[in-house]
Amino acid sequence: MANLKDIYSEEKLQEIVTVFASVESTFPKAEFLAAVGKEGWDSLSLRQRHERLARALVDSLNRPFEAVAPFLQEVGARVQGFSWLFLPDVVALYGLENVQDSMETLAILTESSSAEFAIRPFLAQNFPQTFEQMKSWSVSENEHHRRLASEGLRPNLPWGKKIPGLEVHRLKIWELLEELKGDGSLYVRKSVANHLNDWTRTHPEEVLDLLESWQGTGPETDWIIKRAARNLLKAGQHRALALFGYRSREDVEQVFWSFPQKIKKGDRMVVDYKVRVGQAGPLRLELQIDFVKATGKQSTKIFMLRDREAAEIEGQWRYDWLDKTTRRHANGPHELCLLLNGQILAEGVLEVTGFGDKEL
Repeated sequence: MANLKDIYSEEKLQEIVTVFASVESTFPKAEFLAAVGKEGWDSLSLRQRHERLARALVDSLNRPFEAVAPFLQEVGARVQGFSWLFLPDVVALYGLENVQDSMETLAILTESSSAEFAIRPFLAQNFPQTFEQMKSWSVSENEHHRRLASEGLRPNLPWGKKIPGLEVHRLKIWELLEELKGDGSLYVRKSVANHLNDWTRTHPEEVLDLLESWQGTGPETDWIIKRAARNLLKAGQHRALALFGYRSREDVEQVFWSFPQKIKKGDRMVVDYKVRVGQAGPLRLELQIDFVKATGKQSTKIFMLRDREAAEIEGQWRYDWLDKTTRRHANGPHELCLLLNGQILAEGVLEVTGFGDKEL
């Protein structure tokens, strides 16, 4: 799989300077490309490349931010896509002392790429002032603005810098999310759900209070609620399970599952399952695997098998025992559990071999 930072090929950089020159004919293309490609470029991470592109752009323009902002706005109105994500970085790096121009610029740039990273230094510097702007965006007719109002305030934004003291403002932030709980844009709803899912790590009961108050508001809100509670559901949190009708089932009539007792590196494991209860209802069937690490410790992962309203569910699930970038395997006994609505139905052990062995 190609590294995301490699999007900035020579062809892409030529495309970027061509756009810059179309906005300002005197733009020093050679100077910009030389600054970007100087020593160390190949070793930079994606975020570091974005910062170098941003600094090279301002150095090439050679003027104060208030004169850079109109240039950024014009470029932003002409382009679209991930490769332009460095433009909001210019605002974050150089616009902190010029809030009005910065907010106007981010409002345009968030449509061409995204500005959730760039808004965070402003929140860290002056939360009340920036939050007022985000409240205004939360009621905008533009879905990109509404999404930014949620995404920029996430406590655990991937790649995003932490905002000091954000926890203190969480109730205000959730009031802002009230404006978005029934949003007609899936783009916005995904952000709201991911935002609340972040807070379940530190304030699960408070988030559940909020989700319970939202329940039944409408289909868009119900979609957010289910996605926002996904980690609590995976963890078998009883209150979260009850929120969606996943009650403990005392009427389990049949439990069948089968899987190989031994598996080796490269094998595909096939798990067959069938569960029947006495009365139809919401059924959430999951497989928990306690993966053994090379250190001997365990790492628990829960996989969804089936989620439906029924009296019987059956099927087959497959897993390839190969190392992945997100998971390294190790030899040893792995404990498996079959879970229904968070309760253990059956347990078993799988012996794993072949990892760490020298290739012949």
